[in-house]
Amino acid sequence: MRAAIYARYSSENQSEKSIDDQIRVCKKYCAEHDITVAENSIFIDEATSGSLVKRPGLSAFENAAENKEFEALVVDDLSRLSRSNHQMLTLVLKFNYLQVKLISVSDGIITDDENSKLGIQMRGLINELYLDDLKKKTMRGLEGQKLRGFSVGENVYGYVTQPVGELKINKKGVAKYDGKVHKINPEEADVVKRICLDFTSGKSINKIVEQLNTEKIPTKKHMAGGWSISTISRILKSAKYVGIWKWKTSKSVRDPMSGKRKSVSRPESEHLSFLREDLIIIDKELWNKAQKRWADIKGTWPVSKKKKGFYKQKSYAHTSPTYLLSGLMKCQSCGGAVILISGKGSGYYGCYNARRKSCHNTLLVPRKRIEQIIIQELQQKLLTTENLEYIFKNIEKLAAAGLNEVPELTQKKKAQMEKLKIEIQNYMNFIRTGNISKTVSEALSEAEKKNEELKHDIEGLEFQKNNTFKTPPKEWIDHRLGSLRDTLNKDTVNSALALKELLGTVTLEPILTKESDYYRLFEGTDRNFKPYYVAHTKIQTLALLEEKDKGSNWCQWWRCRESNPGPSVSKIKHLHA
Repeated sequence: MRAAIYARYSSENQSEKSIDDQIRVCKKYCAEHDITVAENSIFIDEATSGSLVKRPGLSAFENAAENKEFEALVVDDLSRLSRSNHQMLTLVLKFNYLQVKLISVSDGIITDDENSKLGIQMRGLINELYLDDLKKKTMRGLEGQKLRGFSVGENVYGYVTQPVGELKINKKGVAKYDGKVHKINPEEADVVKRICLDFTSGKSINKIVEQLNTEKIPTKKHMAGGWSISTISRILKSAKYVGIWKWKTSKSVRDPMSGKRKSVSRPESEHLSFLREDLIIIDKELWNKAQKRWADIKGTWPVSKKKKGFYKQKSYAHTSPTYLLSGLMKCQSCGGAVILISGKGSGYYGCYNARRKSCHNTLLVPRKRIEQIIIQELQQKLLTTENLEYIFKNIEKLAAAGLNEVPELTQKKKAQMEKLKIEIQNYMNFIRTGNISKTVSEALSEAEKKNEELKHDIEGLEFQKNNTFKTPPKEWIDHRLGSLRDTLNKDTVNSALALKELLGTVTLEPILTKESDYYRLFEGTDRNFKPYYVAHTKIQTLALLEEKDKGSNWCQWWRCRESNPGPSVSKIKHLHA
């Protein structure tokens, strides 16, 4: 019988000699049972945890087993395959599928024995309990070191670890100190301060990263030009720099199916917090400014991929709307977004969750009709000629009040300019006599620069005086309002953002649908009303009704109603009358 040997040792609790001992035990067993093992049939994994799914040695054996190169696998004990019971049983099933017998020497288990199932289960459970116990003891030891003020492996930018205590030889013959403590690294601490100062002064994280990489400032791993956005973000959010060191805030868990690990938060009751005044790099005031700016820019993204600027949003659609009402409406039934569902004609708005079969609101609203009516309502109720004329007149008054200071300010600027001209002339006369120096040349350049600035200031003030804002004629206002929709559509993005600020979120409430509270008022009667929407905004509430019973258009804007009137039967009858 052709067999292979698999051996593994873990760097956490075993030595390299363990590999030789395991192979010796397996070879002895094979010799006693007439099992053939070639020298190239020994697969090993050195310093590799048994909880890992992917291991070079084990993967190499699995590939060989799939090619029918072996009939058996010999291990010292089942824990060499894995200390995870789930993973170990999965490997046993896989070997059975490949027609490979598994022999565990120390456990006395051979998988082709029908009585081996119970032994495999028991041994797998014991190995897993051992792993759990080892984790607890390791965590207990680390916690003890942390409480004694030692480092437990944190590699934090701005700090360096130094060994302290007595140098002793442990049981394995390795020289070790009592522990290591964190100390401030002056060079890295200066970089941390610089990052915080740049961030609080208004620089973007992208700009900070660019400057650090351009200047070839090394990272913690001594990589020049290796700074990234995530690294800067971690530094700006770490409370360690103000002396607050927290431990046991998260833990690593493994997906039993894929073997991948992820970090999850621990309960606050398990957190350990330490105040280390000797490790403070950033003062509290600067730290608070940085955290305030984090709160201010949270959820801020570029306005457009092609344009510069930022806008606070939840998604890209909020800052680059395709149509005037894109990203503006939501369904009252489920709270989900109302989006462009159909592309027929100009398109129809509908509940996104209804399309996903998770909301009963299936009413559709024609896009062009909503845009047309909402602009009409704004013109009738808010953007009237009288309102705009009132605004323009107030702007004219404010502009005139501001221009009262222009003549006096212009006179001061001209007086300063005359003095500078005399000063420049004196410098020129001094130079003509042959008295030239670097100081005189610099002074002359500075005076000429100030003279140009004053000249531009005076020109600007005189332009303001000659171009004072005047209220446009009423006919001009009427003309501009008449083409308001065309004007808005010329710049859809900015127009949509302006409507969002003006209207807020538009909530569409379906009325006279089977699920609405109003449907029961007409249930069983001979009245045949078509369903419609009531749109709730920051400004007012609008009713949406079908004016004509034709076509596939479900809804139509009707006319303005009082805000949240709580419509009764008579109110709805009146609307239809």
